[in-house]
Amino acid sequence: MSKLFWRYAIPSVAGMVVTGLYAIIDGVFVGHYVGSHGLAAINLAYPMVMLQVGLGAMLSMGAATRIAIRQGAGDQAGARGALLTVLLLLALFGAAIPAWGLPNIDFLLGLLQAGGQDEVTVQARAYLWWMLAGAVLTMGQMLIVYLVRNDGRPGLATALTTLGALLNILLNYILVGRLGLGLAGSAIGTLIAEGVVVALGMVYFFSRHAGLRLRWGTLRPDRAAMWPILCLGTPSLLMELNLALLLYAHNYQLFRWGDELSLAAYAVAGYTEALFTLAIHGLAVGMQPLLGHATGAEQPARARAALLHGLKVCLVLGAAALAAVQLFPEVIAAWYSDGSQALVDAGGRALRLHLLAMPLDGLAVVGCTALQAMAMTRLALGVTVGKTVLLLPSLGLLPLALGLDGVWLAMPLVNAVLGLLMAGVLWRLAARLQASASAAA
Repeated sequence: MSKLFWRYAIPSVAGMVVTGLYAIIDGVFVGHYVGSHGLAAINLAYPMVMLQVGLGAMLSMGAATRIAIRQGAGDQAGARGALLTVLLLLALFGAAIPAWGLPNIDFLLGLLQAGGQDEVTVQARAYLWWMLAGAVLTMGQMLIVYLVRNDGRPGLATALTTLGALLNILLNYILVGRLGLGLAGSAIGTLIAEGVVVALGMVYFFSRHAGLRLRWGTLRPDRAAMWPILCLGTPSLLMELNLALLLYAHNYQLFRWGDELSLAAYAVAGYTEALFTLAIHGLAVGMQPLLGHATGAEQPARARAALLHGLKVCLVLGAAALAAVQLFPEVIAAWYSDGSQALVDAGGRALRLHLLAMPLDGLAVVGCTALQAMAMTRLALGVTVGKTVLLLPSLGLLPLALGLDGVWLAMPLVNAVLGLLMAGVLWRLAARLQASASAAA
């Protein structure tokens, strides 16, 4: 089981770490060449970007599921019609978002707590303007990667994702680092990279290599697939909206109890946490097929072995990440600084406090994936919903006693509670699997 576990886990973790490194490098460019107000601005504007990501996830998951169902039923024409329908939905959403958002951008900035006339507002407005204008590319890049993978080309999907990330880094260096375009340059670079991925993906679907090949003379969407696609993808939208709500709540409280520097420090902690979170998600995704297969094959011993391997690696990664942010917080924060010691000090404190429960946070993530893989979806959903239910009051109450530190400590407190609860659930699950294995023997 050990060799099989690593055969699945290593590629998945490596792919997620590459994505996490891209996020960190993006933050480094903004921090170095724009400064703390750039980090604060991108943090304020990002809930609106997460809304676009949520819509993209809804279209992607809904279409992938609908296409798979039609193909499983032997209805190739229906699958192709669903593909064309989701492209039509993408065009509609991609037109509606800038049509409404751009004329109301100042209203949106006010909702995001980015009102006023300071440099943070200027940078947030520039970033949000471009991201609203290019919403079709943000959603389209997610959708095209899902569709390519769903078409039986996971290698091509990974290659497109990697190409987009590398191109984004290069364009960030040119537009932000060399040309000094600030967050507008960061947004333009992101949209160009996403546009390249969308274009290449569409070229694939019009080529002879595609399973669901599109031809110009037969571009007829299946209108009946529109509502099923939206319904099937709604859980993915709700998940992203939940994350956007939590980000907005943090921003609101940081403005109330801190200042622009606090928002920049939160961005430092967020970029750093992203690398750990993505690595843990990679581990969970790599573990999922092993658990699912063992569960379906009624092999409790193999399921228990896969579960324990995943949990051990998760705790080792969590402990290593915790040690790094506790021992070297100022070194990490300096990666994102343009030389500002104030940002290094604030970022270092945010790293120490906000990422205090990383091992238990990782345990909750891996545990949720394990429960889903073993068809225990109610428990997994309970943990996901519980995070929001516990975090919102914690963000409201802890700062009353601890001030700004209460904002930093709200998330680790909730992660610790959920992680310990998950540990108890997984302990009982492992014991039950052991008993089933003994009975089968």
